[in-house]
Amino acid sequence: MNPDDIAWLWGGGIAVGGFVALSILGSLLCTIGPIAGVFWLLHKRKTQAEILRSASARWQGTVGRVLKSRVEVSGGDHTRVSPYVLYEYQVAGQRYEGQQIRAGDKFMTSYTSRQAYDTVDLYPVGSEVTVYYDPQNPTESALSR
Repeated sequence: MNPDDIAWLWGGGIAVGGFVALSILGSLLCTIGPIAGVFWLLHKRKTQAEILRSASARWQGTVGRVLKSRVEVSGGDHTRVSPYVLYEYQVAGQRYEGQQIRAGDKFMTSYTSRQAYDTVDLYPVGSEVTVYYDPQNPTESALSR
């Protein structure tokens, strides 16, 4: 075998090996990429919820009234149970409605079935509640900080 044949074989081996390596890398990225994306999104939502819960410590309270209160069940094979509480409140003579139970719930929330029913039991229709709201944006509210 002459040196040119060896160089051609060596170069071809690198090309084939490089192609295989890129193919494996591409497969890994197609598999790991979406999984990493889901974890990134969950982390982002959790961070947003924590920031809002922290900010809600400075929110003002006002008197509100529960308009609707029920447990909602959704899903097929994997059911999701969550509390739904609709309430009204006033800030500076302006009427608002909210449905966020805990500050930050709009970003990430998780209730067990028992927690959902217990939460709804805390807020019966017609009951008077304390509503915490952001003084800079009164549409942002929650029943719990």
